[in-house]
Amino acid sequence: MNRINFVILSIFVLFAGVILQSNAFADTTAKSTNFEKTTIIEFENNDNVQIKTVKMWLGKDDGVFKSFKTENNWIGAKTPQGMLVFSTEKPVESGESVKFGIKTDIANPGVNWKTIDSNGNDVTIGKVTAITEQSPPEQVGTTPPVTTPPAKKSNFDSATFRIIPEKPKNGNNIRIVGDGFPPNQQLDFYINDAILDDFTTDNTGHLIAKSKIPISMESDRIELSLVDKDGNKKTVSIRIEHVENQPANPKAKHITITEFSEIVQPGQTVRAAGTGEPGSTITITAKDPAGNKFYEVAIPVDTQGNWFHETIIPPDAGIGSRQVEISDGSEVITKTVSVTILKTVRLMPSLTQYEPGDTMLFNGTAHASKPIEIVIKDPIGKEIFSDVLPVDDSGFVKFELPTDKASTKGTYVILATQGQDTDIVRVGLGEPPGQSIVAKFDKLNYATSDKAKMTIQGPASAKTSILILDPSDKLKVTDSATLGLDGKKDYEIDLSAYKSGVYSVVIKYQKSQAKEVFSVGLQIGSAGEIKMQATKQTYQQGNGILVLGSAKPNSLLNLKMNDPSGNTIRHKEIFTDKNGKFADSSFRIPADGAQGIWIVRAESGANYADVKVNVATTIDKSFTIITDKTTPYQPKDTIKISGSGGGKSQTVVVTIFDSNNKEVMRLNAFSTSEGIFKIDWPTPSDILPGNYKVSAKTGNNVAETTLSIQ
Repeated sequence: MNRINFVILSIFVLFAGVILQSNAFADTTAKSTNFEKTTIIEFENNDNVQIKTVKMWLGKDDGVFKSFKTENNWIGAKTPQGMLVFSTEKPVESGESVKFGIKTDIANPGVNWKTIDSNGNDVTIGKVTAITEQSPPEQVGTTPPVTTPPAKKSNFDSATFRIIPEKPKNGNNIRIVGDGFPPNQQLDFYINDAILDDFTTDNTGHLIAKSKIPISMESDRIELSLVDKDGNKKTVSIRIEHVENQPANPKAKHITITEFSEIVQPGQTVRAAGTGEPGSTITITAKDPAGNKFYEVAIPVDTQGNWFHETIIPPDAGIGSRQVEISDGSEVITKTVSVTILKTVRLMPSLTQYEPGDTMLFNGTAHASKPIEIVIKDPIGKEIFSDVLPVDDSGFVKFELPTDKASTKGTYVILATQGQDTDIVRVGLGEPPGQSIVAKFDKLNYATSDKAKMTIQGPASAKTSILILDPSDKLKVTDSATLGLDGKKDYEIDLSAYKSGVYSVVIKYQKSQAKEVFSVGLQIGSAGEIKMQATKQTYQQGNGILVLGSAKPNSLLNLKMNDPSGNTIRHKEIFTDKNGKFADSSFRIPADGAQGIWIVRAESGANYADVKVNVATTIDKSFTIITDKTTPYQPKDTIKISGSGGGKSQTVVVTIFDSNNKEVMRLNAFSTSEGIFKIDWPTPSDILPGNYKVSAKTGNNVAETTLSIQ
């Protein structure tokens, strides 16, 4: 087999030269090796905790991930935002290491990374970039032969640089932009045979520098060279235009900034824009609070004198201030960017793709001590789960959704809502998340002086079409919106020309579409007589309640649900359609809801209608719990726990106690629409032999079983 075929078949390759980079906050280290567009990154755990998850993402100028390969026992997925997430059931112990192979659309990218322990806590955050040198390829997961690495050559064969503008005049400021040079190398900059400046490349071999063509330069063509200390040289030849005794131009354009985000959040797509001298270059440099440069990019100014730049704040960017300098070489404008959490609700799945039978795990943050509503929709848009979960003083949110082998494959949409704040995430079951579109308005009813805000989420940079239908179902607006690099877009609708009524919005992207509604100018108190009924009278904890009713057409109503003690558990605004009808199925009895008479009330001004429903325990099935075998388990075994009869679509708390009735582990699960729950418990390797009690609780129901470990 020749070398070319061997490289093609081997995809993932290993080289001798590496950069070793460790983070100041922990002891995990990463080293990266690269050939062309393929990179292998090895993480070594030098800390005293296990590593269970590794996340990687690329900077704006480092391209995109094309493919990846993992070692055995690891699974990986690419998120809609372009991040790679790798996870394992066999965490990397202290002193052990793991390697991943990635392929990108550009050579030698800088890769940002983060390692996470078994409890979901961050261990290390860092960035690693490889030095590219040729060497025999190696597959991920194999041990390379012990060889003496070749001596590093200092040559410029693959290096390139250019001058901006391409045709400068004598006396002009110029930009030197280069790639492929040795990292952290000092280079002398020559004009013909005279040294003009000296520069230093960054740790990736990239160079952005500025200089000036002497006003006394007389020749038409000059040679510009970059030379290292060993005499290696890279040269470009350019023609310059002569300006004799050129007076200062009082009308020369200075740089301006017309758009700049001063408050941003991790994962957000941000944009800067402004004006400058046509044909020149704007450099944007970002520095941390200590003044260390961590981001720099050169932006061309077009022939109309406009420039813009768009990038995404890394999802794991730390909170705090950053200094940003915007310069054209002679003028510098300094801005301060504050990285903070703008949204109260933030939700993150442990994986973007699960397999049927897996338990989907989600965690995030929300406003402390306020309940949060979780709604999950299956691939056909049917709501399969909803619940109102309490949030403690820490503001931490965590929940699970068990699946089984018969669960529908496709894209599941999870909406987490607290007050007016909603976060939307998508995960795949049996396949990667599809190119679906999800949309949600920030509220239901608006005044004509308002601007309605609709949050759209879908594939990164997707161009969506938007149709708005008026209360008569006639097409009112046709528009489009392009999603950001993070797959999100806040779309605003100016309502000054909208009459009172209910409007529908259809958002389309390829074969996916979402439909939402909003109302304009509806008033509380104008509904007249209200009639309402529920589809049944007796419910279990965790059940959803469907109510149907009527009032005057296009009327705004308040809908609320009270428990037997008179406490309002949930409330929302709804409206009647053009025929005066309304229906709502969003209210659900909490999993720990009290037994007794609950009241759902629809009201508008002085008019109201009540529906009373009875909440009881399980009606026709006893609550049971079992394990997957009756014979003793061994340490490190995974014990499969399941049960049924405790109610549909509600939280189940499973607790394991030792023989002294001391709590060993607590797990959370959700029962399916059939009232079945399943959860796995990987037993610790150091668990003591003996008999253990397994207790499951949902609402007021408790079921128990025992197991033995030897």
